[in-house]
Amino acid sequence: MATATVRGTPTSTLLQERWAVLGLVRQDEGVRWQAGHDVERGSPVMIQLHQGAGEAMREVEGQARSFAELIHPGLLDVVGVVPGDEGVSVVMDWPSGARLDELLAARERVPLWVALALMQDLIEALRAMHGAGYRHGRLDASRVLVREQVDGRLGAALSGVWLGPDAPEPAQDYRAVARVFGQMLGVQERGPESDVAGMVLREIQGRVGEDAGAGIAGLVARMLAQDAAHSLINPREILGQIEALRASLDYEMMCAVEAGPFLRGSREDDEAARREEQPMSSVELSAFYIDRAPVSAAQFFRFASETGLKLDEEWYQFNAPRGAGELPVVHVTWREAYEYARWAGKRLPTEAEWEKAARGTDGRTYPWGDAPPNAELALYGENPAPGVPGERSAGRSPYGVEDMAGNVFEWVADWYEGTYYNEAPPRDPGGPRRGTRKVLRGGSFAHPEFALRCATRGRYEPGERRANHSFRCVWSLRDPQPR
Repeated sequence: MATATVRGTPTSTLLQERWAVLGLVRQDEGVRWQAGHDVERGSPVMIQLHQGAGEAMREVEGQARSFAELIHPGLLDVVGVVPGDEGVSVVMDWPSGARLDELLAARERVPLWVALALMQDLIEALRAMHGAGYRHGRLDASRVLVREQVDGRLGAALSGVWLGPDAPEPAQDYRAVARVFGQMLGVQERGPESDVAGMVLREIQGRVGEDAGAGIAGLVARMLAQDAAHSLINPREILGQIEALRASLDYEMMCAVEAGPFLRGSREDDEAARREEQPMSSVELSAFYIDRAPVSAAQFFRFASETGLKLDEEWYQFNAPRGAGELPVVHVTWREAYEYARWAGKRLPTEAEWEKAARGTDGRTYPWGDAPPNAELALYGENPAPGVPGERSAGRSPYGVEDMAGNVFEWVADWYEGTYYNEAPPRDPGGPRRGTRKVLRGGSFAHPEFALRCATRGRYEPGERRANHSFRCVWSLRDPQPR
């Protein structure tokens, strides 16, 4: 048996002198899942060993080689099919990302908008798989990889496929997706499958409107239904319902920001720049989702109601969640913004993430470009109050994010340090480890033109409240760490 050394560790098995078997991940009936390493490419793989012998394994090998020809962004690429004494090993590429079961063990839940996006990816992958005559058959959170890059964004991909005789019906795969979706929202199944939709509704009813909650629970119930009269197994119809639900969520909407570099800070020849904005440098960020709009007063009011946060009289003076809840929440401290983000299954953006989402990758001065602001692009100057996000669509960022210049001043995760750019790491900077003030970005309805620049850095003590202080949230696979 060939062996190899991977990252200084000897391995017991080397398939075709290329794929090292590193260890057992999971054992199912007749199938062993093993972590592996592609010695030739220096990258991780997952090895699905179908155990057996004789004609059955010859059928598995033939189907595996045929399945390897199916290329889809929601299916992990099969890079090798290796028959052996124990059975047939199907070697799959394992790109950068996180297994969904491990992610949920660490995070407990995924934001609703992201969960719907990942569910959409899984349905698309199953649609391609079923169309080619294959079934997954063993789909659960451990077979879902949340990848760093799927068509330029975070996305879900499936590992594994049912090979050999007695493949299950497609409906079983769609029911499995519905259960995985529930797990992403924090549902812990303790009863019969018929209760999952009700548990989904209970998990989200305090976080979204009544109609949206009922629609999401209804979709889950139909996907889980066993009887033909009520079951939903048509992928085109499922995808249509997901799109409709996402469109109805409005303030839950998030925008994808792809992984890669961007230009942070201000050029040396920029006469408007402050020293704290320099030097301008290329910073590499992992992919993330960011809220399309600042958190609304209505969303924050739901959070306060669910968590028992006491809102003072001034909060009600500045916010109107029952009458004008679409306006951004204001008069919030950094700590309240931080706690809201945790409650929503998200986090506050780092300074670097906020800036990339605002200006894109080309170092532009404002979200819309280098032209100075005007009333069509941003709400700023000496206005008395915030406006409804999205009313100035011409001022959107390159990623479709609303109101990143003007309207409300937004808390981010980082402590402020004037010289941080000189010492920050070039990849996923998380800000200084400590400080006395937190950073705000974007300017507001009451700020002058200078504050609207993408590179402008504000800072206040984290316990301060102002009539123009707000925030928005992000979600990513990994949290950048202060250093």
